[in-house]
Amino acid sequence: MRLIHVLKSNQEQATAAWIDHLKNLRIEDMIQQLARQDKNFENALQQLNELKIFIGDPEHILGSYLTKHGEIAEHVQVRFCNADKLLVGKAANHTFEGVGRTAMEDYLRNGKMIQSKFYNGEKGTFNAIVTHLKSYPYFIKKGGSYDIPRDQYESLIDIYNRGQTARSSLSRSEENLFKHMIVWEKEQDVKICDVVHPTQVDYKDVQLKVVDKTVKDKETKIEQKNEGIKDRIKDQHKPSMQEGLQATALAEGLEGGITFCIKVYEKRKAGRKLSEFTTNDWKEVGIDTAKGTTKGAIRGSSVFAMTNFLNSPAPVANSLVTATFGVVSLARKLENNQITKEEFTMNSEVVCLEVGTSALSAMLGQTLIPIPVLGAIVGNTVGMLMLEISRNYLDSDEQQLIQEYVTKMSDLDNKYVEEYSRLLKEIQNKEHKFNSLVELAFDKDVNKAFYSSVALALSEGVDEGMILKDLNDIDSYFN
Repeated sequence: MRLIHVLKSNQEQATAAWIDHLKNLRIEDMIQQLARQDKNFENALQQLNELKIFIGDPEHILGSYLTKHGEIAEHVQVRFCNADKLLVGKAANHTFEGVGRTAMEDYLRNGKMIQSKFYNGEKGTFNAIVTHLKSYPYFIKKGGSYDIPRDQYESLIDIYNRGQTARSSLSRSEENLFKHMIVWEKEQDVKICDVVHPTQVDYKDVQLKVVDKTVKDKETKIEQKNEGIKDRIKDQHKPSMQEGLQATALAEGLEGGITFCIKVYEKRKAGRKLSEFTTNDWKEVGIDTAKGTTKGAIRGSSVFAMTNFLNSPAPVANSLVTATFGVVSLARKLENNQITKEEFTMNSEVVCLEVGTSALSAMLGQTLIPIPVLGAIVGNTVGMLMLEISRNYLDSDEQQLIQEYVTKMSDLDNKYVEEYSRLLKEIQNKEHKFNSLVELAFDKDVNKAFYSSVALALSEGVDEGMILKDLNDIDSYFN
């Protein structure tokens, strides 16, 4: 029967160890994802640092002071887009590699040629697109497209859409621009929205005097987005109801199955063959199995809650559940007068000793054998067998020595409790006296405050010769 007891204890610790293993897997995955996100964030900031270096040396930027924003816009778009991609763990899709500084394209996006046009006003920008395409007629046919300021793109598309649906709302200049776009689309056999795209910034954002702020604002957005991503990762790795249900189902199956096997084994050991089992035998097996399944559900949900929400070690959590089952069972027997109070106390101590040994052994086993579940089972088996050996082979002298030691520790504990109570009361009295003297020392009545200050100084151990106790002492001190 002790072997069955060890088997049952192993099953319980195995359940707890597996629940703890699932928790550790979830935490490890969270740590790995957070580490990857930190690297993503670092890569994104590196793009912005490259941009800072570029705009930090205006003399090397093409154009005059009024036109340098053209090349600045190219670098802003490339670095901003790459930073956004890298932040979420994707590959950068914008590059200057393989692109000449004065080539017909300014940069590549997903391997496609992009020409950036940043002129003052949507009309000027659109005319620049028309002029560029005349110089490079095959640019669009080879997959090229144009990036323009975000605000100008929105304005162009608005004019284009209103020209199609509400033409009367267009001003004269907007009407002319709309006609220009329609003619250009027919000549090139394209749709403007297919070959013209908005950048991440407006025209004003890339001017030399404000681009530093533009980069700083982008950096702030990147930091905020990174924190949001990390918060989502943490939320995704919190204990979930689904995981709790899985832990409960696992415990139900294991505990119910083990209970079934043990009950059948007991009847077989008694000499009864399976074919000889009566209806009552199977009913008894079924009832015990149902009880085991219920206990398993309680154990699974409880261990899951304690390990995930209270951060209790799994062996300790499992042992608390086992101890609760054991003590509750003994309490029912006591209520039904099946056992005496002395037996209840003694058996409760035995239960707590067993579960304590089980918890400690499982924790040590898991530490020495860091393999999920296996370490807990091996440790628990060794601990429970050692406990059984101790029970069987400790002679009366050794047991008496242990009892004397326990009694001595109990007496010493009581002595310390009494000493602690005495010291605590003494401290409280002195503290009350001190607080009273302090209160009087600051009384509005000057005379009362003076003599109370003297009493306070004496109570705190100040040398009496250094205290001014009356008017004569005060006169002597100042003369």
